[in-house]
Amino acid sequence: MTATPSRNRRGSLHRQVRPAITRTVNRPTVRAAIAGVASYLPDEVVTSEEVERRIAEASVEHGFVPVPGIVEKLTGVRERRYKRRDQNTSDLAVEAAIKAMAMAGVTIDDIDLIVFGSSSQDLIEPATAHIVSAKLGGRAVVFDIKNACNSFMNGMQVADALIRTGQYRKALICSGECPSEAVRWEIRDTQHMKDSFAGYTFGDAGAAMVLEARTDGTGIHEIDVVAASRYWELCTLPTGGSMHPRDLEKTYFEGDGTALRDAFIEVGPGVIIELFKRTRTTFDDYDVVLFHQVSEQMLDVFLNVSGVPEEKVVRTVDLLGNVASTTLPIQLEKAMESGRAKPGDNVLWIGVGAGISTVVMTTRL
Repeated sequence: MTATPSRNRRGSLHRQVRPAITRTVNRPTVRAAIAGVASYLPDEVVTSEEVERRIAEASVEHGFVPVPGIVEKLTGVRERRYKRRDQNTSDLAVEAAIKAMAMAGVTIDDIDLIVFGSSSQDLIEPATAHIVSAKLGGRAVVFDIKNACNSFMNGMQVADALIRTGQYRKALICSGECPSEAVRWEIRDTQHMKDSFAGYTFGDAGAAMVLEARTDGTGIHEIDVVAASRYWELCTLPTGGSMHPRDLEKTYFEGDGTALRDAFIEVGPGVIIELFKRTRTTFDDYDVVLFHQVSEQMLDVFLNVSGVPEEKVVRTVDLLGNVASTTLPIQLEKAMESGRAKPGDNVLWIGVGAGISTVVMTTRL
């Protein structure tokens, strides 16, 4: 600023301040871009027939035997992966993180933020991100994000905001999902199996992604999130919190799959429609559509309701089951490996999670 002296009415001097000249500078938009994405799948393959066999063996005392073929018939899941007994949630995340960083051409020393976004965890405390970082030899800022099957996408959302504001340059988003630890095998009767059925759709997996600041137009463009928390009781894993700190019966999945599907159908389409209106896009504008797959039936409902072409979707539920928050990054990795997703392509992410919430995101590779 510049100032010149002048006299007021009483003759004393005061400073008259002239406004400084401002110039508008068009700075390129900083976005969190995907530099690498990878997954880790445990070696053990468990078929739906094996799931039914395990239920029957554990339920001998009650005389309960599942109807043959019922799991695959109701879910479309033929196989899923289960981790080894000596593996923890953090181990699955670390395996995926090593591959994602290699793909991005970075080392753990380049990472200044680690976000562990998962519905699973090693311990109640501390944050599993600390354990992941320690196993990788990291020195980054770390924290966990937990929002059921949308945890990974919410982790991307938070990292994007922090990268856009310049607080961090390179972030590692990772997840390890171990729902096999919460499957109920001992069943009393048909209703008991129905209440526990969500567990039979799940599989274990790890996923990781490196996000870095870029100004070339690639990266995360749009994020819309909607929550319908009135449905929180439809699918739960009650153990470990203040409601049920030590009740062994609460260490298994509980839920109403039909009611959960109906809630997703009620809430999900609206947020997609709003994003399309705001961005003036349709499914035709996206090269790949990633959709969280709870079951094959729910995927088919989504295809019918939305009208998205089958060839734009990456099917994973038949051979992996519901791998919770790792589902969408695994789909992106598969699309990139097969050549269906290439640099410059636009990707639409649609996540749904218990609670319930829906996350819709667009990225340019």
